[in-house]
Amino acid sequence: MDTAAVRRRLALRRRVLAAAVLAAAALAGAGCGGPTYVYFRPAENVRGAGAGWVTKAVYDLPPESRQVAVEVSARGTVETPEGGTTRERLSVLLAVRNRGEASFALDPAQVRLLDDEGRELAGAQAYAGRNRTGAVAIAGGAEAAYELVFDLPAAIRLDRLGSVRIAWPYRYGDKAYEGATKFIRIDEVNYYYPAPYYYDPWYGDPWYGPHRRPWPRHRVGIGFSGGW
Repeated sequence: MDTAAVRRRLALRRRVLAAAVLAAAALAGAGCGGPTYVYFRPAENVRGAGAGWVTKAVYDLPPESRQVAVEVSARGTVETPEGGTTRERLSVLLAVRNRGEASFALDPAQVRLLDDEGRELAGAQAYAGRNRTGAVAIAGGAEAAYELVFDLPAAIRLDRLGSVRIAWPYRYGDKAYEGATKFIRIDEVNYYYPAPYYYDPWYGDPWYGPHRRPWPRHRVGIGFSGGW
């Protein structure tokens, strides 16, 4: 038996099955009026992220003590209600684990989005789960996750965003700092692996630091299509 030929046939079957899974997911989303997602990867400090967020940037803050672990992910959402106007948003997921004693605080009204053309959008809406919240505050020894949501104006459209910079000023104790993360739009996402393995054929190897592995490009699993 030609083992190479068998491997090629199996690989082809996996690709066909994967395409069918993606097509079924797309049809299901279209049938229920679900949103379309646009995915981004950070330009630095990249790690695998949770379901639906693809990748995240990881920081240990503030610079002099590194008592707070902060993970930042981003994705865009396009929704068109039946008979309504298309709405585009960019969401930033901020997950914070405070290992120190001082409080970590962030005011969503001070968070800023800057696009490739230098346009700036100031102020985001903050959510803890599905609940709208005000200022973000995480006490020492605690952890929490918040979603910061920008409603995009007509001048800033997701299909024209090659990259975007999110500035997120914060306080640790009585000192003020500013964090910033640059995100690059991913034009095609083949697969998402439920942490830590993510593979994007447009950017080379999996993004998982010392644990990265050369996964084959085509695997049967849950896929996300993020192209425009």
